Amino acid sequence: MKTRLLLTLVILCLLIPFLFGQGAQSHHQRNTDPRHSVFGPPRAPEWEFQLSSLKDDGEAVSSFNFYRKDQRNKTLFLKLMDNGLNNRSEFRVRQLSGGALLFPYKNDDRFQIDVGGTYDVLKDTSLTNKILFSRVTFRPKRYLWFRLGYESFNGFTAGHPAPHQEYNTNSGYFVGKLALRSISFSGLIGNAKIDDVTNTRYGFGTTIKGPVNTFIFGGYIRSTESLENTRTLAIGRWAPFRPDGLPSGFFIWKHKENYDFNLGGILWGKKNLFVRPAALGMTQGIFISSAALRENSDLRRGQLMTITDDYRNADISLFYVYLNKGIEVMPGAISHVGFRAVQLFYFISDIKFSPVLGVFYNEETEPAFDPMTHSFYDKTINFWSFHFGLTLFDRFIINSMLTPDKSEWTLALSFLYR
Repeated sequence: MKTRLLLTLVILCLLIPFLFGQGAQSHHQRNTDPRHSVFGPPRAPEWEFQLSSLKDDGEAVSSFNFYRKDQRNKTLFLKLMDNGLNNRSEFRVRQLSGGALLFPYKNDDRFQIDVGGTYDVLKDTSLTNKILFSRVTFRPKRYLWFRLGYESFNGFTAGHPAPHQEYNTNSGYFVGKLALRSISFSGLIGNAKIDDVTNTRYGFGTTIKGPVNTFIFGGYIRSTESLENTRTLAIGRWAPFRPDGLPSGFFIWKHKENYDFNLGGILWGKKNLFVRPAALGMTQGIFISSAALRENSDLRRGQLMTITDDYRNADISLFYVYLNKGIEVMPGAISHVGFRAVQLFYFISDIKFSPVLGVFYNEETEPAFDPMTHSFYDKTINFWSFHFGLTLFDRFIINSMLTPDKSEWTLALSFLYR
């Protein structure tokens, strides 16, 4: 029965682009002037369907994923996963995740609705996790932008003494942005509730545009819970829609007490897609995420594929990501969990099979208990991963990833429809 259901869903998903292809075509006919779109020049929609298998921690994980992408980025996405870790990385689950970006008013970019969710069933139990993500964006003028968002989580986290502890959160927020010639201002107010504890947050951010498509951003969010006061800084350069041969890049620093996050990247080559909407959207999104729930981060970014496709944004890409979070392991004792990764991609799009080569350096940190001193310490391991992929006949994509030190591997097969 489960196999029949999965096959039925896969067939339905494969039919979607054919059923809606005419509607997508009419959109591009009406929106041929890029000045009418905040997302840049129109591009033909692209669909990717992916089947993947992952060996992780000695467990086999299988999934089916797909998305639809146009100049508005990923406007429809879905993931079916079996035996994978849930969004909180604590339990193995069967998971259904998905979302959509909708433009219900005459397909106009000025009014946008984002919806999505995740439904998990914890393996070997009847317990479930339910996640809802929604937001409404209104752009009455090119220089004016508003967003109203709501997210919720109802499910279970690791508990003590019981193995499963029920956990409920919800978060609502409102953001406004005013853009002038070379400077823009953002304001935010939000309210989050974790179980019975309510937390109110408000903040302000500024983006300054510099010469040669450079930018700098600074933002601060204050919370009624002082531990959640958050600072965000970003600096970078976006590429023009017609690449000028210069590299683009970014570096983002986000900090609150017992929490640091860094995200950086350098992209260059004639396929560089790190354009202005992508740069501003990513920076603004990381700032706003301080008032949102971490469980929904994958849904907000539409990053539901088994193996990242970020390498397609440039011929050569270098990414850096770092997270360090303090947790109380014993009364008055703080240990840290986190990771550091450096990722280098070389995407050769000019030859027939468009190979991609990737090399990753990874560090992972977690608390470990020392029985000799009866105390916790931070244990860090490091390892290398290798990525190799091919695009065949401009339609079929094979991606693989291998981590020899951990005996982990991933294989993903994708089909592109354009």
